[in-house]
Amino acid sequence: MRVTRERSGFPRSRRGLAGVAAAVLAVLLVSGCTSASDTASDTTTDADQTEQVSPATPSPTPSPTASPAVRTLSPTSPIAGGCAALATAPGVADALGEIRHVEALADLWHVGIDTAGGLACSLRGSRAPVDVYIIPDALVRGDVATLAAEPACERDGFTGQCWAPVSANGHVTLVVGAVAASEDSATALTMLGGIADAISAAAAEGAPVRSQKTTWVKPLDCEKIADTIGLTSILGSDAARTALVRPAASDVDERLAAASSMTARCDWRRTPTAQGDKGANFSVIAVPNGAWAWRTVSANVPDSAEATVGGFPARVTSTGDVYVSDGVNLLHLQGARLSGISVADTAQGVLFVLATGSE
Repeated sequence: MRVTRERSGFPRSRRGLAGVAAAVLAVLLVSGCTSASDTASDTTTDADQTEQVSPATPSPTPSPTASPAVRTLSPTSPIAGGCAALATAPGVADALGEIRHVEALADLWHVGIDTAGGLACSLRGSRAPVDVYIIPDALVRGDVATLAAEPACERDGFTGQCWAPVSANGHVTLVVGAVAASEDSATALTMLGGIADAISAAAAEGAPVRSQKTTWVKPLDCEKIADTIGLTSILGSDAARTALVRPAASDVDERLAAASSMTARCDWRRTPTAQGDKGANFSVIAVPNGAWAWRTVSANVPDSAEATVGGFPARVTSTGDVYVSDGVNLLHLQGARLSGISVADTAQGVLFVLATGSE
């Protein structure tokens, strides 16, 4: 499994939390990062972002109270054995050709599909590489339902995507593949439809993780999180210049992610306020009941170090991204071009909001 950044619709910059990481990683690892006064300054050398950065002073945030140990529950996959077993499911190789590579799709929203009793995989067959989503019927609403309604293609002149859905056994199997400009859409849809038929026939009805009392109610309370972590200071802006925004979506995976009801998120952007200012952004992405996947996710966060945030296991990357599990849920914090931030302070503040707003 390969963890990638969540698609927030904002370009990644090695600025943002990057300058924090060098100073904060040592603090996280040595002190356990339970102090609300830990701060770090942004020392990035990004050539196209040269303004001086002053440390922000977010409002002090209370530490979340560590909950008693809870037994991590797991979902039941519609394919016994998950993605690894999908390649050997009856009829799949016949439809896709020789299976040369299989991996689980890795963004947290894909973990959300699995948590709901579905499955998200990438298969590379001799006929074509495809992404496969087995989405429980309970999640098929909004734009997810639009994509699952009928086969279709979208092209931009040179390349594009086609997808084919099949509904059966309590889920929709959606198979998505890239198509070249020279490839006929009807041919592509016929092939993808055959793959979707084979996978759907091999899939049983999955079962979600049973919700635990210490999880939170969706959606996230973005306003409370912003107040608690001192968001306007982090973004380097007053409230009038800070807006809650929805992530942009340009392909099927991003459209599904934006419409997913199995993840909860807050996305903020500060628009540029002066010449040469590129603005800033900050996101909180969460998977309720997703802690069952923490070991796999944490082991595959690239360029990261093990840490502790608020008494909970965490991974912090060199660019300042934070992944943390509170024993029930999964949480990811990310940002770019931030005015100043304490990773410990900010993550603890978000955890505090989740804990005080839990069921």
